[in-house]
Amino acid sequence: MSMNIFSGILASATAVWLAMAPVAAENTGTRQTGQSELSPRQQQAIRNAFSGLHTKAERVMAMQMSDARKVAETMCRPLALEYFRECYETADRVFLGTGKDDSLILHGNSRLTGTGQVREGFNWHYFTFDCQLNPATGYATSFSANLTRTESFRRQPL
Repeated sequence: MSMNIFSGILASATAVWLAMAPVAAENTGTRQTGQSELSPRQQQAIRNAFSGLHTKAERVMAMQMSDARKVAETMCRPLALEYFRECYETADRVFLGTGKDDSLILHGNSRLTGTGQVREGFNWHYFTFDCQLNPATGYATSFSANLTRTESFRRQPL
């Protein structure tokens, strides 16, 4: 009898978890259906980029990131740095995404949008961006951004 009660509780918990899984997946910036939306070329480009990480632990951690984060780091960020170096000579750091789930949104395997920051001298410029992807080649094809605000971190003499 107690086994039937346990089975009923387990079945109920499983049903609730399965009902909640699609809601949780919506908040990750990309659908998590067990399979990636990225093309085989894009997946290979990501594996190639992550193979250069120093330790196995770093590679494992990188491969556990969401597809949106992987695309941002391996395909869009290099293009973003080129884009901002044309705008600002001293641009040297670009961060795509803020760590929040909705800061990077992968639209299928052809587009990544989100928010980011670029450092230029003593200034940090915040922006929204659109990064176009080519699923056939596994590369980003274009990057555009709209600045939303700028903060200066120049220290004032005492």
